[in-house]
Amino acid sequence: MNSDHYLGMLPDDLDGKPYAKYWQPAMRPLQPHVREAVLHGEEAEALGFPMSEADQLLAPGYLALENGFTILPGGKIFVAVRTDMPRVTGAMFEWWLGWHYMEHQRYKLWHPRAHIANGTNDMQGDNPLLSDRQKYMTTHYVTEYVGNRREDITITFSDPATLFSDKNQWANNGITALVYGRVGLQRARITIGHLVHQIRSTPGGSEMRSRFWLGKPQLDALGPYNPINRLLGSKPVSMRLTGAHLGRDMLVHCGMEMQHLAGFLPDLYGDYHKA
Repeated sequence: MNSDHYLGMLPDDLDGKPYAKYWQPAMRPLQPHVREAVLHGEEAEALGFPMSEADQLLAPGYLALENGFTILPGGKIFVAVRTDMPRVTGAMFEWWLGWHYMEHQRYKLWHPRAHIANGTNDMQGDNPLLSDRQKYMTTHYVTEYVGNRREDITITFSDPATLFSDKNQWANNGITALVYGRVGLQRARITIGHLVHQIRSTPGGSEMRSRFWLGKPQLDALGPYNPINRLLGSKPVSMRLTGAHLGRDMLVHCGMEMQHLAGFLPDLYGDYHKA
């Protein structure tokens, strides 16, 4: 284990950090609609949809499952989370994605009870010559807890246009940010899922609509019917790599971190964007 990979803050971790005041280990509670989804448990598979149908998120209004988790017919775990984010904008969230990975302390602000470390190979998050989007459009090396499992994963962000069609629908329906990422393992080139975070304007700020397609691990270099991928995607191996309670744990994790982020992001963003 790396010596700087640990949960929480040591006494001098925030010395001299201009953002130290945003370290709040007592996290905000889950929003009521997320809490209700956790209590409800697994939903009917018909309420989810495969990643190939992600364009459903571009339509106005809400889908049948905005908060909850289910198992899709092919075996993937589908997780949906909606977070009300007063005063937050899409620009703020994209700035955050490019800012937070530069120091582990910044990453821990997001989820004090679960986040341990983050970083990229090029570490360009503080480069003033790059746009906020350019700063985060890379592979992030993430260490965090999801439930009781410590995960060492990668999240590779890429152009959401590779997943969604017709960019004109984005602005027309109040979408101010759309983020798409592939989730893999650090220790092997194995994909374990994909994620989408959509920021959509509301009268008081924004709402984030998050979707995850998780499980059924595979080596991308091999086809889905390759014997190795058949083994990786089998229930026993998939459960060992992703955890037996991943749907519920991811629902809670995302609901907690996005609610907590919404509480300080507008003020933190303002500190770094003074007129």
